[in-house]
Amino acid sequence: MSHFTKERFMHTKENCRTYPYIDPDVLVNRVANMSEIGKTEEGGVTRFVYTEEEERAKRLFQSWMEQAGLTVREDDVGNLYGRLEGTNPHLPAVLTGSHLDTVPNGGAFDGTLGCISSLMAIEAIINEQGRLTHPIELVVFVDEEGSRFGSGLLGSRMAMGEVTKEELFQLRDDYHTTAAEAMKRQGYSPNKLKQCWLDSEDVKAFIEVHIEQGKRLEQYNERIGIVNGIAGPSWLEIKLDGETDHAGNTPMNMRKDAVAGAAELISAIESIPREISSTAVATVGKVNFHPNGSNVIAGRAEMIVDVRDIEEENRDDMLQRMEKEAHRVAEKRELAVETHLQIRIQPVPVPEWIQQKMESSAKALDLPYMHMPSGAGHDAMIVGKYIPSGLLFVPSVHGKSHTPEEFTELKDCIDGVAMLRETLLSIGEEIQ
Repeated sequence: MSHFTKERFMHTKENCRTYPYIDPDVLVNRVANMSEIGKTEEGGVTRFVYTEEEERAKRLFQSWMEQAGLTVREDDVGNLYGRLEGTNPHLPAVLTGSHLDTVPNGGAFDGTLGCISSLMAIEAIINEQGRLTHPIELVVFVDEEGSRFGSGLLGSRMAMGEVTKEELFQLRDDYHTTAAEAMKRQGYSPNKLKQCWLDSEDVKAFIEVHIEQGKRLEQYNERIGIVNGIAGPSWLEIKLDGETDHAGNTPMNMRKDAVAGAAELISAIESIPREISSTAVATVGKVNFHPNGSNVIAGRAEMIVDVRDIEEENRDDMLQRMEKEAHRVAEKRELAVETHLQIRIQPVPVPEWIQQKMESSAKALDLPYMHMPSGAGHDAMIVGKYIPSGLLFVPSVHGKSHTPEEFTELKDCIDGVAMLRETLLSIGEEIQ
């Protein structure tokens, strides 16, 4: 599978639905222009927060917002906003947007498509009727991916008041530059975090469009994913201690093999989510063995289990079962066991009224849709803890993401813009 090119993207134009005031050529050019900023030799994109590449991307996007007639501002940590005033400017704004930063050698769509979709949906509203009753505000959050400082969703977390100044002076990149130092070099101020906070009373809802980063929409031949909840990840660390011995001289019935215990436990962990719910998932993605020699029976096995579900009760039930299973395996194999919960992030449900708005929009546009969870975290997960938030997915070809092979067909991108426009209209014209 090849990486993104403008020609490949444009190739599916003939399959696009026709929507008033949504120009596929504009979307193609914008995605293509963004993909050139931070382009890698492999055809991917690398744009880390507080770098020249990210700065160029933000200034380009700012120029597009200004051309659309939006009032643009940037806060003291680099989050970028573009506002379309409402006929009643005293009403809370409807917020929409995403991020422009990427993972190392990432794709052209993750985050970027959400920002461009938000702008084009607002432009369609401007061209059709000028403005809505509520203000609409577009936000480009910085550092959603966390690729540089290892702390994802940083921009939205700063906007919602979840980050302290001390944290910014502790976070460091691979060159030992702190996040605070990097911010200062770009002209931002880590000492003015409070001025960057969003007041929940000033925002009615936040709606984000994103590529699915999975295969469900493609598999079920649906065009739109209406997210019903964003799974909160937990990382459970498990250590099994046995005895390190010689691989040739230790009989099988005299071994306390930590690797064999880990294998049995990993197999058991795989079956637990299926017993909980259809949205539950668990992954053992990191395993270390000690001393890790080919002719040595390992005396220690360490693993990290990533456990997620959109229902907190189900997620916590899985964690308890996994700890119980770890102790069962350890007792059976005469191993010592130690467990530690590294992170525990609360799942964020999408309010029913926002899902209903999205569903009505899909029906009005005659777009096939499905309700689905988001296993990945997004800015909507952070904002959604304080402000009613929704998340719309468009298909990812073969489920690819965070890779140069990441691709979404133009027809699906255009449908996403139309869905967002319809949803913003529904929410932005409602007086409650």
